[in-house]
Amino acid sequence: MMGTLCWMGLLVMGCGDKDAPPKEPDVVKFVETPEDSGEPLLPSSFEVTGTVVDADDTPVMEAMVLVGGQMDTMVYTDSDGVFSLWFDDNGLGDPAIVAAKHGYRAAGFEYFRPDEPISITIVEVRAPDNLSYEYQEPGDGTDSMKEDCSHCHTTFVRDFVQSKHAEATRNPMLQDLYAGVTQAYSDDSSCTDAGGLWAVGHAPGTEGESQAKCYLGGGVLPDLNPHCGGDGQDPCDGASLSSSDKPDAFGACADCHAPGINGVAGGRDLHEAHGLAYDIGVHCDTCHKVRDVDLSQPPGVGQRLIMGRPSEPGDHTFVWDPVYFGPLIDVPNVAMGGSYQPKFNESTFCAGCHEQNQEALLPDEELDTELWPDGLPVHSTFSEWEAGPYNQEATACQFCHMPANVELNNSVDISTKEKQSIAFGFPRPPEDNRNHTFRGPLDGSPRLIDGALYVSIDVDPTADGIEATVSVANIGCGHAIPTGEPMRSLILLVEAEGDCGPLEAMGGLTIPDTGGAYAAGSVGTDITATDTTLLWPAAAAIAEAGHVVRVVRPSGVFYDYNGPGIFGGDTLDAEDKGMEIDTPMGQAVVLEVDGDELILDTALDLQTGDRVYLGDEWPDAPEDGQPALHLAGRAGTSFSRVLLDSAGNRHVPHYRAVDMESDNRIRPGDNALTSHAFERPDGCATGTVQATVLYRPVPLSMASLRGWDSTDHIVAQATSTWSE
Repeated sequence: MMGTLCWMGLLVMGCGDKDAPPKEPDVVKFVETPEDSGEPLLPSSFEVTGTVVDADDTPVMEAMVLVGGQMDTMVYTDSDGVFSLWFDDNGLGDPAIVAAKHGYRAAGFEYFRPDEPISITIVEVRAPDNLSYEYQEPGDGTDSMKEDCSHCHTTFVRDFVQSKHAEATRNPMLQDLYAGVTQAYSDDSSCTDAGGLWAVGHAPGTEGESQAKCYLGGGVLPDLNPHCGGDGQDPCDGASLSSSDKPDAFGACADCHAPGINGVAGGRDLHEAHGLAYDIGVHCDTCHKVRDVDLSQPPGVGQRLIMGRPSEPGDHTFVWDPVYFGPLIDVPNVAMGGSYQPKFNESTFCAGCHEQNQEALLPDEELDTELWPDGLPVHSTFSEWEAGPYNQEATACQFCHMPANVELNNSVDISTKEKQSIAFGFPRPPEDNRNHTFRGPLDGSPRLIDGALYVSIDVDPTADGIEATVSVANIGCGHAIPTGEPMRSLILLVEAEGDCGPLEAMGGLTIPDTGGAYAAGSVGTDITATDTTLLWPAAAAIAEAGHVVRVVRPSGVFYDYNGPGIFGGDTLDAEDKGMEIDTPMGQAVVLEVDGDELILDTALDLQTGDRVYLGDEWPDAPEDGQPALHLAGRAGTSFSRVLLDSAGNRHVPHYRAVDMESDNRIRPGDNALTSHAFERPDGCATGTVQATVLYRPVPLSMASLRGWDSTDHIVAQATSTWSE
């Protein structure tokens, strides 16, 4: 390939001693006739006419024809493939006439004169997808001399390799959930003591290599395939598994997380991903081989993402005639085979993976089709955007997640306005030079999520307390917040303090189990209380001095929030929206653990049916990015999508889900209102109420089971003062 690229003039230096290609290109440079040649000078402005044909010399109607880089000159060919447009020479580079059409490779003509019609051949990208094509290496974004995407698109590749798209396949959480393993135990003894199975299974990212792992907590392979991974069975990726017991249900994980597996697109085992498919996930050559997007199909390659790997034989060092689908019409460089696909500039393209209505995946399980007729919406980022105020051409997903690059002339790093040509491309506005960082919530400085929320507090002192109404508004997200992976949540903490010290919560919403707890129990069922002692065996096994016991009481009243989808408006009543208000009933600090008993620093007012959480104290000076704390039972709430499995377990991975108990995530342009009451002792005359919003990517319950890190990121805060 390097010889071909050098011959085409894509490099101005560094070609070395590569062999010249066997024939000249099909483009001739536009050269203005010099005054001393005896030839008349070409006019700076004239009409260009010609015909656009396909590889069989058949006229192509409705092809787009324009002067490269000048969209205002674009015309369409008639039924005979004929066009006529006006050319004004800007005196820069080598001007070209470019022809393109959806489903074809763009082509250019760099030599044209008045009264001499030209003919441009555009080659169709024929279906079906070519299973023999092998995906190409993007490079690392640092070496522009290699035969990969970095050769020309150095900045774009450098962006990409640092993005979450590059980690899509090798993400340890994905691999753990897929195989059903945990990183919490690293040897046979600790794994077995925890109830797991220490066995040899597939080493992620390899072709047939194995490693010892702790299988615990279920996973896609063991849960979807009854003949492996269960009690007394070999792991589903076990080295000694018989061919008849190997899994045949893969949960469609690889369809979006590992789209670059060579061969058949879709329906693949994630463990087939190795090499490029594992190391760099959703890479350049996979995205730019997407021919179209069909939203009527399930997400992922081979389904919603219609792949168009080329099957036309290539010239010179190209096995296949290159094709790269993209949002620009005038990309005629034959090394690219640019093929116009406007959906690359639309949110529809992102919906190829970021929108999933899922059927029940586990064997013999079903959804409530009356409630979920189109499947359970486990990922709904696209539909959230579509239903919100940002659903406009100018504010598609790419606007925030692929921001414009104002420094590049176009996607070729060494391109300039003066070099504009077929080889170096044409000048582009910044919105056509988008960063390929694919910004996630914690990416950038400031982080993308930092401008998403606005928090305000209204405080009303009463005769014996303080009543605070907190508003958390989604002012900067084009979709609900949080969105994407259902494990994500926001945690709202509300604190009140007076000149008499911290005030104790006595009413309003509290943080549910989403906020995390070392243990959770119910008075009269799991817990017996006597003065300052709690008989609570499950908690005593893990409690330490300094932990906090928080008590909440179910009120029988439900929070009537306005969430996404069916959880918004009047589709469901408050009770069906699934968030009962648990009233705060006090907290105590664990002084010591004595057998099955917790000894507390103060007695709690408990009654049968109260919920009790064992958690952490919130620090006076919290740090952004600190390890997540167990906060269930504190004044506040959480914003999350709560998925249920068939046994009613909450916050399950989405592959296990058959129902959704609640979804109070904050819609774009909307706000959530929560109410909280605090007790105010006599003589306490002034003080403050503070609200803090945390973004928590991974729930503590899942992190603890799988041995993952879980962190809290402070994304919004507000403070309001009060006085009598």
